[in-house]
Amino acid sequence: MQGIAINGTMLHEVRMLMEPYQKGTVSSLGYPKSRIRFTSEGQEIRLWFPAMLALELYRSGTLPQDAKEEFSVSVSGKKVGNYRVIDFRYPGANGSHSEDILMVLAKVGLASSQ
Repeated sequence: MQGIAINGTMLHEVRMLMEPYQKGTVSSLGYPKSRIRFTSEGQEIRLWFPAMLALELYRSGTLPQDAKEEFSVSVSGKKVGNYRVIDFRYPGANGSHSEDILMVLAKVGLASSQ
């Protein structure tokens, strides 16, 4: 199973601190590769992954908040280019009750930009 990285951060390796379940403990949340799906068609990458992971990527600055800012994307350790977020959809379409969001990335630096 391939892994995907944004700005050098493998998405399945992101750890989010949680409220400790008892004093003196450290709790974190992470998602395995199986919870992070993506397809690549032409100059776009479509990603489906948990909304809490998306929030953490923005909170930590891994994903830039400026929609015009580009970032690097790698698949299985190989850089595939620089991209921008062009679409972000919350769960619930088509009767889905998943917590996964859909994020669409477009490759930048092309003659036919969107």
